[in-house]
Order: sequence, then C-alpha cells, then structure tokens
Amino acid sequence: MPRGNERPYEAGSSFRPAFFFLDPVQRKALSAYYGFARAADDIADDPASPPEEKRLRLEVWRRGVEDLFSGRPPDSPLARDLSRAIAAFPLKREHFLLVLEGVGMDVSPAPFRSFPDLERYMYRVASAVGLACLAIFRYDDARAPELAEKLGYAVQLTNILRDVAEDRAAGRVYLPREDLERFGCSESDLSGSNYTPNFIELMKFEAARARAFYAGALAAASPGQKRRLAPALVMGAIYRELLEKMERGGFRVKGGRTRLSRAEKLGALFRAWKDYRRI
Repeated sequence: MPRGNERPYEAGSSFRPAFFFLDPVQRKALSAYYGFARAADDIADDPASPPEEKRLRLEVWRRGVEDLFSGRPPDSPLARDLSRAIAAFPLKREHFLLVLEGVGMDVSPAPFRSFPDLERYMYRVASAVGLACLAIFRYDDARAPELAEKLGYAVQLTNILRDVAEDRAAGRVYLPREDLERFGCSESDLSGSNYTPNFIELMKFEAARARAFYAGALAAASPGQKRRLAPALVMGAIYRELLEKMERGGFRVKGGRTRLSRAEKLGALFRAWKDYRRI
C-alpha cells in the first residue's frame, strides 16, 4: 500500500473543525480514513501522470485495501493507522473500494447524461465517505445509510458548483447534460469570465437541489443519537455556508475557489449548533 501523506492527514481540510468533537481513538481513525481518501483523489487529479499510470496506482490501493481486510501485516504508516481504524470501528471494504471506483471514473472522465448518472458517481466519492464517517462516529441508526447518501450528495454537489470552471479547464464536466440543455448552456459557459443569465439560472437550480439534500440528511437524523452526529452536523454546516456564500455572491465562481473566512466558519458552527437543537 502507498505510504500516504505525513500525519495529521487531514491538515488543511475543511473538515478539520469536526475533529474537535471526537475522542482520541475516533480522531486517529478519521484522520487515517481521510488520508486514504485524499491519497486516492490525488492520484486521479495528478496532471503529470497519464491515465494508465493512474489506473495502476489505484489498483495498488485496491490490493492494499484487500490486504487490510484479509489480515496481512500493514506495510506503511498509513496502512497501520487504517488497520487500527478497521479493528476499532465497523468499517467495511465498500467504504474504501467505492471511493476507488469513484476516483477511477475521474481518470478518463465521461459526461454525465442525467442526474441519476451523477448520483452514481457522487455516491462513490462522497456518500461512501459519509458511511465510513458515521461508522467512526459510532452512529448506528437504521436511517444512517440515507443520511450518509443525502449528505454526501449535498457536499459533493456544493464542491461541483464551487469548482465548475476549474473542473472544466481540466476536462471534467460534472453537471448533467440534461441540466445544461434545460438552461440553454454549453460546456463553454462553465468557464471563461462571462456570466450569462442562463449560467446563473443553472447554478441556482443546482444550489436548490443541494439545499434539498442538506435538508433531507437532517430529516434522517436520529434524535436519540444526535450527540454522535455532532461532527457530521459541523461538516454539513460548513459546506452549507459555502453554498450560501456562492449564492450571495451571485455565483461568481469562475475567478477562483470560494473560501470561508474565520467569521464565516464560526457562523457555520453556530448553524450546526442550531441543527443539533432542532433534531
């Protein structure tokens, strides 16, 4: 298995505030899982590697995951940390293999015709991550899969809107073609410096879709286990604030990545507290 990044693996992540709500064993496990997901994503995003090399590197990760679940001795610091996480929490092969499948789709990106097509991708790269996180949070409600699925869609769709121009420059278009056609947009409208009315309406439509997923995830939360859900509420609130910041700015997202200020992050934490009280 590849060695991964230097610890802590989550350094610089938008999810870092959620770690403060975890005990030490949970922090180490989530950090290791984040290190895995980040390393897999970095392979697909590496502009210096040809597609075949990326596929080979992802295959090394896939074999490494199988080794972890078959009990073979870990061969790197990250593998040892992941092995401890798997021993301590109900993490499953699918929480890892689905992510590898998803980032593998980015190696030779193909357009998504419909939103269900995009959902299949988002389930792999985001909802599977949510399932792993809930396992580490010791959240075991019957509706946990629904919560993870919807929150994963919400967060990933927010990322897609934030990075729409950057992704298009890299040859990736995540917004479904049926949505582009519905609003009279071409792929070229997703980049450049021109903000057409059609582009703005498309972004508003997708933002409303993301908000519905955030609401759906919150509705699936169990009142009896909401203490265990606090880190997920923080993660969701941070990305909801990011979505709202883009909307407040008129979706001027082509000039650089939208980021939250310290004050806005504090506002997101307050939103998470209100969600916690609402459950």
